[in-house]
Amino acid sequence: MSNRIIDPGVSIKTYDILNFVRNDVRKVKSRSSNIVSALTTSQAIPQTIITDDFVKKSEVPPYDIHQREAKRQRQIERSKTKGKNWYHMPAPEMTEEKKNDLIAIQMRGGLYADKFFKKGSDVKGLPKYFQTGTVVDSAADFYRRIPKKDRKKTILEELYNDSKVKKFSKKRYVEIKETNRRRIAAMKHMKRLKNKKK
Repeated sequence: MSNRIIDPGVSIKTYDILNFVRNDVRKVKSRSSNIVSALTTSQAIPQTIITDDFVKKSEVPPYDIHQREAKRQRQIERSKTKGKNWYHMPAPEMTEEKKNDLIAIQMRGGLYADKFFKKGSDVKGLPKYFQTGTVVDSAADFYRRIPKKDRKKTILEELYNDSKVKKFSKKRYVEIKETNRRRIAAMKHMKRLKNKKK
């Protein structure tokens, strides 16, 4: 059986269709260099649905975004997390409780007499990106675990109810008061001597 060749009667070279397609693709690529419109299906579908509040909107959101605007939006999105090396750790909302806990963690060197904590030189002030969690007890530590009624919501509350911390802070407070009293007494004595000389 011989191969059958269909002859359309037109030479491809005369129409140069392949070159026309290549030029068209180049035009599209050059046009899209300034415009970012590569939306995935999951991103594009919600934009195609018209909701009730569509009429109330002052302007229709743009389909194509300019390259500079897209870069600015990427920077805003990038600043919301710590980055790829930190598994995109988000920046949580800073509440008063979290702020107090972070301050307590930074001042932990003055809370325990028998422990030394290395000072972190990389963080000045309060960190922007952080996460807090709860330590889950294992079944092996059943008799050494903290009962639920003794557990507190924040680190500061736990420190406030810790007897070791209370004892040490009270001792430190008395020492500071004593040194201040001695210093003030010495200053008063020097003043008295100075006034006597006159």
